Amino acid sequence: MTQEKHVAAPGPSGDEAAPAQDRFGITVAVVSVVAVLVVGQAFITIPLMPRLSSAWGVSQASASWATTVFAVAYACGSLAGGPLSDRYGRRTVLAGSVAAMAVATALVPLATGLTWASAARALQGLTAGSFMPMSYAYLSERVPERRLPLALTTVNAAGGASAVLSQIEGQVLGSALGWRAVFLLSAPLLALGALAIRRVLLPGTVRIHGQGGAVPGGGARVLLSARLLPLLVISLPLLGSITAIYTVVQLYGPADLVGDPGAMLGLRASALPAMVLAVLAAPLLGRVPALRRAAAALGLAGAGLVGAAPAGGGTVALGAALFVFVLAVSTAGPAVVQAIGATAGTARTTAIAAYGFLLNLGSGAGAQLPLAIGNVAGVALTLAGLLTACVGLLALARRAAVRHGRISPADPVNAASRAGHPRRRPDRPRVDAPCGTGR
Repeated sequence: MTQEKHVAAPGPSGDEAAPAQDRFGITVAVVSVVAVLVVGQAFITIPLMPRLSSAWGVSQASASWATTVFAVAYACGSLAGGPLSDRYGRRTVLAGSVAAMAVATALVPLATGLTWASAARALQGLTAGSFMPMSYAYLSERVPERRLPLALTTVNAAGGASAVLSQIEGQVLGSALGWRAVFLLSAPLLALGALAIRRVLLPGTVRIHGQGGAVPGGGARVLLSARLLPLLVISLPLLGSITAIYTVVQLYGPADLVGDPGAMLGLRASALPAMVLAVLAAPLLGRVPALRRAAAALGLAGAGLVGAAPAGGGTVALGAALFVFVLAVSTAGPAVVQAIGATAGTARTTAIAAYGFLLNLGSGAGAQLPLAIGNVAGVALTLAGLLTACVGLLALARRAAVRHGRISPADPVNAASRAGHPRRRPDRPRVDAPCGTGR
């Protein structure tokens, strides 16, 4: 790989706050489509578990490790993306990782047992790991802040939609052509995605004005700070809750649902409108401070899971509860990413990489949680409790941000607009300000 040059981003001056605004639509579209292909591989084995267990001669519970090893390797791969993209450029790392993932995906159908399949899935996850966090880093650097919530929500929703679309793909193609065909068709699509990333994204790495060079050891101090650490901890149950709830429904859902492929397909597809709604609402919700937006969304997600607990015995009620849950998580994720990016300063790339690591570590744990609890209601209530605790962590993060002068303790939603500009040091972005009021 060759090193790409660093590009200085212009200072925030209205619509000229980012260098790639004229490519906004095509950039977000390409990153979102590739996100579906990449992230979807984490979930594509869920509907294939009956076929995988038969092909590999193991139980369905053992076959679920094909999901877990991907997620754990994905988490590890996300840590490498930060330093590599700082050295070689976001575009190079994004395109290269997707191309490598295409090769790894083509290896999965060659596996004849769980051991070799797990090794191939781990390689898949390792090569995929840097895509989402470095996509968020690229967008945070290149997109004007007033449009950043829409960009992040769209890409996040695409990644979330992949959890549904990939399960539909796995169920339909697995039934029609066999489980190996699912991966053999995914590999060339990933290769095309790598070419699209290379063609559309801009080279180089943006250095934001007002952020000096990184201080040695400063990244670790920022990650462990009271204003950032709670945001990173929250990432554990975000994706993990999606993995856990769909895995427990697959394994222990209502008999009329698990035994009816059409009903299961409908349940999975019912989450797609929720993700579309999250994208459509992003411009309006972007006016709400990131921390408040995340807290409200996580509270709603917890309520959806509480509703899923008694609904575990009925398909329609379960689908309605999961609609609320998916809508809320699709809103919370981008808000947390935006808050992390604004809080981390010069450690933004490291912080987003850490977010990706913990996000996917949580996904791996989420695949195993149903095996430990063994029923839909227990998993749903456990996840609801975790998400409720995350609301408390957001309150701690906001209190720390107030203490460090990052936000105003009084009415942060309207304070900036009343003043005309945020009262803060120029090198300290507001993490609890509406989009467009801070740097």
